[in-house]
Amino acid sequence: MILVTHFDPFGGSRINASQIVVYLLADMREDIDLISLPTVFDDAFSRLRLRLLDDVPEALIMVGQAAGRSLITPEKVAINWKESATPDNRGFIATGEKIIPASPDAYFSKLPVDGIVSKLKDEGFPVEKSVSAGTFVCNYLFFRCMDFLTKRGINIPAGFVHIPCIPEQISPGEERPAIESEVSARVLSRIIDLAVEENR
Repeated sequence: MILVTHFDPFGGSRINASQIVVYLLADMREDIDLISLPTVFDDAFSRLRLRLLDDVPEALIMVGQAAGRSLITPEKVAINWKESATPDNRGFIATGEKIIPASPDAYFSKLPVDGIVSKLKDEGFPVEKSVSAGTFVCNYLFFRCMDFLTKRGINIPAGFVHIPCIPEQISPGEERPAIESEVSARVLSRIIDLAVEENR
């Protein structure tokens, strides 16, 4: 089973693209197990941690929304830092500090990001590698997860993918980029295929 996470709406928005796209992905595949995570620094990983302690999946794909990005971006690096101008859904603002002081400054994704991006570009999909998941809840979850898997010696394909907004989130006259949810879902499905294939 492939575990796929998404976030709830945040920042006053009524929807989160990651939620819409991941639900669509689950309709496309029978091997998907979904978990909804709150856009809250501590709570997001706590909920995922409980799920991983209960049962280790074949692969783990964490999905978040990156408003302003025009391409689907698998993240290569999770950094040990949290800082935000926007409050999370509990109203907390991270003013700048290490996520886990005793842990490394960064972890690489446990997905073959370069190979996946190269393959998907060849297939004509709108993707690009990213080396920064930011310093908000997305990166926090990504880092905490990589730290957890590494320290427990759990060797599964696992990583974070940012997707752009979907058209339903763009107001008339607004110029933010968006990608149709079906396209993002197809890309996530191919990322899963390539990650699992690489690990077998």
